[in-house]
Amino acid sequence: MSRAVVWTLYAACVLVWSSTWVVIALGLEDVAPFFGAGIRFVLAGVGVLTAAVILKRSLRTDALLAGIIGVLPFATCYGLIYWAEQYVTSGLAAVLFGVLPLYVAVLAALFLPDEPLRPRLVVGVLIALGGLVLAFGESLDLGSGEHTELAALAVVLSPIASAIGNIATKKRIAGVDPLVVNGWAMVIGGALLLAVSAPTEDWGATHWSLNSIGSILYLAAFGTGFTFVTLTVLLRELPAVTTSFISMIIPFGALALGALLRDEPVTALAVGGALLVVAGIVVAQFPFGRLR
Repeated sequence: MSRAVVWTLYAACVLVWSSTWVVIALGLEDVAPFFGAGIRFVLAGVGVLTAAVILKRSLRTDALLAGIIGVLPFATCYGLIYWAEQYVTSGLAAVLFGVLPLYVAVLAALFLPDEPLRPRLVVGVLIALGGLVLAFGESLDLGSGEHTELAALAVVLSPIASAIGNIATKKRIAGVDPLVVNGWAMVIGGALLLAVSAPTEDWGATHWSLNSIGSILYLAAFGTGFTFVTLTVLLRELPAVTTSFISMIIPFGALALGALLRDEPVTALAVGGALLVVAGIVVAQFPFGRLR
């Protein structure tokens, strides 16, 4: 695959995922978190597998990889995020989720021989995290609401599940159809989320508004079906840590979308934070003198 196509897909993931944090928050106004997340992933999985059938792809896949992705990134990571966004702002959630590259870097060093943990990588990630904190400092106030501390901890821990899924995908994706393995993983993850939801949430209290239906459909089609299949393709072409930097760019994509579509102001701190994130990624990705 050409580099131009790879980076176009990378940018597309950033663009779509930049919108999903707010869309999740909108959906939570009318739908219980595990119920909404479960429907999202089941719908996405059925849609992706249907596309595979239409394209005459075999539905056989790496069952272990599908299970890992379904249980960890989809059910565990997104279950925690959906639950946490009831109690913390989407901006804070996006910033806290920015620790993903650190988790990926450590796991990659342990399980991917081609991706050792270099000092420049750690320094670059810390610089980029500093940029996130600078840009979204106002969102870092937990406030005094119910379960805010626990929700913040849930968001910080949730990328561990995603990181394990990314490393497993990087190790096992050779020869596996990204469409099919993700389709089955989405169904598995969605089913698990619905299984958690059934005894703990009141499905009858769901308000099927235009916002809630639109949120689930958008997240299923674009925020799940398109992005995660694309992410799997990117993991074939790029280092795992490089793909994980998407999580640090997403909050600034959300800012840009807000400025373009809703005339929301972009502050000097946000610009400075974005530049720091860029600088951190550059340091992490490219060797400079002794910092290797």
